[in-house]
Amino acid sequence: MDKPDFNHLPTRLGVYTLTRHIGTMPATELYLATQSHVERGVIVEVLRPEHSGPEVESFLATGRAKVAARLPHVCQVFESMVSGDIWYLTQELPKGKSLARVQQEARFLSPTQVCSVIEAAAALYMAGAEAGVAVGGLMPFAIYLRGEHMVEFLSPVMHGEHTESLQIEQMDTLAATLQPLLPTGGVPGQSRVATLVDWLAHGYEGSRLDWPTLANTAATVREQLAPTLKREHVAGLSGKTRGSFMRQFKRNRRKVVRTCIYAGVALAVLVACFVAGMLCAPSTVPKLPANNGTSVACKADAGTVYVATAPVSLKDYNHFLAVIHDESQISVDALRHLTRGVPVEHVSFKPADWDAQWEAAKRDGKYRGQQLTPESPVRGVCYWDALVYARFRHAELPDAALLQTARNACDSPATVAEWTTDEYAGTELYKSGRVLLPAGKNAYPLIAPDAATRNPDYGFRLVYPTPSAPKS
Repeated sequence: MDKPDFNHLPTRLGVYTLTRHIGTMPATELYLATQSHVERGVIVEVLRPEHSGPEVESFLATGRAKVAARLPHVCQVFESMVSGDIWYLTQELPKGKSLARVQQEARFLSPTQVCSVIEAAAALYMAGAEAGVAVGGLMPFAIYLRGEHMVEFLSPVMHGEHTESLQIEQMDTLAATLQPLLPTGGVPGQSRVATLVDWLAHGYEGSRLDWPTLANTAATVREQLAPTLKREHVAGLSGKTRGSFMRQFKRNRRKVVRTCIYAGVALAVLVACFVAGMLCAPSTVPKLPANNGTSVACKADAGTVYVATAPVSLKDYNHFLAVIHDESQISVDALRHLTRGVPVEHVSFKPADWDAQWEAAKRDGKYRGQQLTPESPVRGVCYWDALVYARFRHAELPDAALLQTARNACDSPATVAEWTTDEYAGTELYKSGRVLLPAGKNAYPLIAPDAATRNPDYGFRLVYPTPSAPKS
């Protein structure tokens, strides 16, 4: 096989065709590429051929760290491979446009986009610190924007453990990335996001800020600007709105930012108090109204949601399997959307002993000593099965606290241990990100042994945004 010619693109590397160079790292080069046969776009990170020995070991260790990490807004990393004597790493191609491309086109970000990038970066870095994962800075080619709010990153995970000194590098790199892309020309919010990026780089009054404070400030500024920017995009600013923002624009910059921070901290305290009140409330809360027996209305951070009164049935899951494995019923793009972020080794979606379960249900027979019907809960699903099914139904998985609330409000007894999507809010013991609730309403939660586990006793139920969603 001919060696790839990185100086003349496109060029072949294994099953990938490298089409465009997008960035340079200390030991690697990043390329936009197309994967043969499946014809999907990917990002390929190539270890420069002159590196060998310790550099290869370091590259592979970093690759393992990237594959293992599960951090918000970070695209999935697939695997490390070698073709000839060239090592490379592949990862999912983010949607949208990179900040490097925005800069090449001599364009600028809107204030809302600047805030969204800082909020997403803060979520990434806070999650990395909590998990003890070393996460480096975000260069322009690693940040992708779609619209005003959708942000995705190429993985900045590094080999090693998190240290406090990494935060300075993270903030300095992000500030340097955003600085040349700040809006100009008197755009509403221009001065506030400029101050926000200055605080990102230098702190406030000689003290560096932490990521939670920066995230709260960015969120406050974005929420203040979003309605105005939306009207401007549609029909321009009204005289009253324009005058209001001009007066705000002329205020002292430091005073505006200080006010934003105080508001953000106050909001965080209020939310924490509210959540604590909900968790510490007596278990004898009044029953919440059900929606025609199919779901229970529950209060969540985003408002009222509707938790299904029963776990997903064998009949409904059988329909899902029929669709997901039939190319005539689901497009490649739709399947890719459903399985985004799901490890490739867990995309069969077949529960443990599925054939035995479904055959028993169709004839009203027994499975593992229990009588089954098509309406019985599906069992033997892993976390990834439950997550993809939820996306298929335009729903979500409940967190443990929300599921416990819904169970207490349901008249029908629980019959299986159920997957949830977040740590149990009532204790600090559960840090895995996924826990199981046993069948009993008041039973203590179980730590999920592994996201890939398909135990014959595991089921799940869904959360819908509207009362009518469960019927669709």
